[in-house]
Amino acid sequence: MSIEQDIARRDAILSRFLPEQAQAEPWKDESPLVWDDIGSLSHGLVFGPRSLLQATRDVTERYSLGPRGGWMLNLIGAGLFHPHELSDVLKIGRSLVSAELARLTEAGLVTSSAGKTDKRRSELKLTASGEAALAEIRSELQRSLTTALQGYTPGQVRLLTKMLHDLRESAAASPG
Repeated sequence: MSIEQDIARRDAILSRFLPEQAQAEPWKDESPLVWDDIGSLSHGLVFGPRSLLQATRDVTERYSLGPRGGWMLNLIGAGLFHPHELSDVLKIGRSLVSAELARLTEAGLVTSSAGKTDKRRSELKLTASGEAALAEIRSELQRSLTTALQGYTPGQVRLLTKMLHDLRESAAASPG
């Protein structure tokens, strides 16, 4: 069975869980949230990231990267220059960061050098190949997300971004 058939079958099963109002314009419904709303939101949060993983898959497979390799390229490209920052942002141990950085370095996507102000701290930088891989990932993310959200206005997409940010901040503020 093809990946497309698997996705279609899974989506057909999951669509049975969507509340009826989710089929129309749910943002106009001001009634209190019920379990169907929360359950549907939860399913979106759990299964939605698959499209993000698909967007990074070509680069990840081509360079034999781990599951966070594409995201590390994006973070380094956005200005995180130290391994400890990657550990803090991704909420993973430094050994996992080191292992992924070794893959990125071996693939010729990232270089590491002694810090300018503190020679004990490594500073990370994308190579030209790393910049190209990052551009490929960002292009695929943009294509994937704009296609998936094409029925929404830019303002609605920005609201979703704000809502996801608030959800992430709430989780970060929670103990445990």
